[in-house]
Amino acid sequence: MIDEGCTVANPGLSNCGDERGYLFHRNLSTSWSSDRLPGTGIYALNTYEESFLGLGGNAYYGWDSITLGLPGSNLPTVRNQTMAGLGTNDFWLGSLGLSAVPFNFTDLNEPQPSLLGTMYNQSTIPSLSWAYSAGAQYQDTFGSLTLGGYDTTRFKPNNISFAFGPDFSRDLVVTLQSITYDSIGSTPLLASSIDIFIDSLVTQMWLPINVCQAFEQAFNLTWNATSQLYLIDDAVHSKLVQQNPTFTFTIANGTGSSTEITFPYAAFDLNISQPLVDSSSRYFPLKQAQNSTQYTLGRVFLQEAYVIADYARQNFTVAQALFPPSGMPQNLVAIRAPGDKSQAARESGGGGISGGAIGGIVVAAIVILALIAGYFLWARRRKQRTAKVELPANEAQPEEGEKAEPGPSGQQYMPELESGPQMRQEIDGYEAMKVELAGDDSKTGRHELGAPIKVHEVESPLATPAHELESPPIVHEMPSHGFFGPVELEAPLK
Repeated sequence: MIDEGCTVANPGLSNCGDERGYLFHRNLSTSWSSDRLPGTGIYALNTYEESFLGLGGNAYYGWDSITLGLPGSNLPTVRNQTMAGLGTNDFWLGSLGLSAVPFNFTDLNEPQPSLLGTMYNQSTIPSLSWAYSAGAQYQDTFGSLTLGGYDTTRFKPNNISFAFGPDFSRDLVVTLQSITYDSIGSTPLLASSIDIFIDSLVTQMWLPINVCQAFEQAFNLTWNATSQLYLIDDAVHSKLVQQNPTFTFTIANGTGSSTEITFPYAAFDLNISQPLVDSSSRYFPLKQAQNSTQYTLGRVFLQEAYVIADYARQNFTVAQALFPPSGMPQNLVAIRAPGDKSQAARESGGGGISGGAIGGIVVAAIVILALIAGYFLWARRRKQRTAKVELPANEAQPEEGEKAEPGPSGQQYMPELESGPQMRQEIDGYEAMKVELAGDDSKTGRHELGAPIKVHEVESPLATPAHELESPPIVHEMPSHGFFGPVELEAPLK
């Protein structure tokens, strides 16, 4: 957010800078530059998907250095990154773009590398991947963003992978099969499946009108046509707190495999304030979608969902988020790029073999021992003129030069030796860390999660950071597996 977000857009809003997550003063930055752009560098935001929801605006574009984490955290500084100074109220907080796709201004001849792409090319992270959950104020848990891997303490594995959507601006698409709640005799709020986009740049859930009407009838919600919100008065709020329903969202991939993400009512018990409404009010974060282009699960969904996105393999994972106690150490696991044969060597040079490398070695050793044992058993029985013995069909055997690698939930994945096709597309201004819900005191975060993809073999579950941060992220130390490992940021939520 830049000064104009307060001086021009909200001149009468007290404490505007703090409310918008602090301001970026580009005139005070010694590394800011817009010399390569004509005029003042003002361009329309390339928020294509969000435009269907009526969200958009202009921004001052330029290049600057980005330091991840607080001073002294020893996390990297990435120079010459494309930045957009926002002043519009459509996007209340700043965001960190996590797409791996390069950005183009006026043509495709000079693509600007993304933050994720730059860090991978500089060997700062091991792969074009990220993992993100918005965190939850009602759980006293910060949001979590990991670049190049994931944190096993932040989600419950489910072994279900989703293919990126065919449009890179609408990548994290899932099939929402049903929405139910736990009251006795209740009917589903969503009874027929829809395809829906997970987008951390958006605050609320945008669902079909008939689904919104089912919420209205079940929980006595009233649509406010002026504010275009479900504002909640004290009487309705008290009843909902007493009822305390648990909501279950069932999502599925293209193969029919499904998983459930559950939400307490506290996840939807939010506040909104100026300038979106005249005075602070409770509201239910639900919006009426007029057609399928508006079906969206915004940052509110990412309070209880953990997303891991892998751009090289073109897939992602959505899992139930966990809220570890503040004293529990992180357990960061690197996602290695396909065909990265030198990864183990790099990690061992950093003070020992990483957990992922050890897992691969252990699995490979077991397979080799099984092969040796199988050979001697076969030779012995052949000598005795008995039937030949083969390895069981479920005994994974790597091709020459391959190693089996452990997945995030204990299953073994066999990574491809050759990397997939490179992506080079125009980015729409993705943001990967957005979580604050506009003006509410339970803000979560976003990225615009990832980019579309079809499912290939995955080494791990996937998701991005993505939520808006109202304050600088708190950076934790990286694990001892070395420099070429995942980077994790945690950010307090308002």
